[in-house]
Amino acid sequence: MVRRDYYANASIPHGHHQNWHLIEEVIRELERVTDQWVEAETSITVQGKRDLYGSYNSLLDAKIELGDDHRDVTEVDISRQEFDEDGEYRTLSVTLAKNERNTSWVYASGPVKRTCEDLVRNLQSFILQVINHPETARLNSSAGEGIAARLQHLHPAVKPAAMARLVSGHGDEAVEEACKGVAARLRQLTGLDDDGVSLVSSALRKQGPIAINDGITTSDASEQQGYMHLGQALFLAARNPRAHRPSDPNFDTNEVIEWLSVASALHRALDRADPST
Repeated sequence: MVRRDYYANASIPHGHHQNWHLIEEVIRELERVTDQWVEAETSITVQGKRDLYGSYNSLLDAKIELGDDHRDVTEVDISRQEFDEDGEYRTLSVTLAKNERNTSWVYASGPVKRTCEDLVRNLQSFILQVINHPETARLNSSAGEGIAARLQHLHPAVKPAAMARLVSGHGDEAVEEACKGVAARLRQLTGLDDDGVSLVSSALRKQGPIAINDGITTSDASEQQGYMHLGQALFLAARNPRAHRPSDPNFDTNEVIEWLSVASALHRALDRADPST
C-alpha cells in the first residue's frame, strides 16, 4: 500500500499554546477521530526556553513536570500514532506554537478508514472552534453527542430552539428563548397581556384561567400551586438574571439544560390543560 502524507496549516493565536484546557480538548478530539486505531498511543512533547523540554506519555505528566510556570513554554506537540500488522505507520499530530511565524499545523499520514484529508480538516476545524467558541466545539465533538442525547427528553416547544442556540454556543440565549416560549403559550391559552412572574401568577393561580388538573382534591390544589411556583422560579431565577447581564460565553451547560427541563415540564403540564394538544 502506498503511503500518502498530508500537511495542513492551522494558526493558533499567541498564548493559546499555554491553555491546558485547550490542549486537553484537542487531545480528546484527536483520539475521537482516530478511534479506529485500536493500538494507537497518544503522547505530548513540551518544548521551551532554558532547555525546558520533554516527551511525556500523558498530559498529567507534562503538567507535573512544568508545575505552574508555563512562561517558558514555546511549543506543545501532541501526536497519536500506531503501527498496524503490516508495519504501516500512521500518525496524526498537532503543533501549538507560541510564535505564529512557526505556524501551528496538523499533520496526518498512513492508511486510515477515513481519508487523511478529512481527519486534518475536521481536526483543524475543531481547534479553531475550541479557541473561539469553546462550547460549540464541545457540542461538535464526542461530548456533543452526549449533550444532544440529554436534550431528547425536552418538550417539542423547547428542544429545537434550545438545540440551535446551544450548538452556536449561546447557553443564556437558550434559557431566555425557553422562557419566552412558556410566556407566549400562557398568553395564547389565557388571552392575558402580561409577562414574567405576573403572567405566571395570573394564569396558574388557584381557580385561574388554566387548570392543569380537575381541581377536586387537596393534591390537585397542591399540584396547581406547585406548577405556579415552578413557573415563577423559572422567570425569577433563570430569565431575569440573564435579561439584565451580558451573555456568558462560559456558561454552565448542566445548569442550562436543567432550566430547559423546567420549561419543558411546564409545557407538559400545559398540554394537559390545553384541549388542542
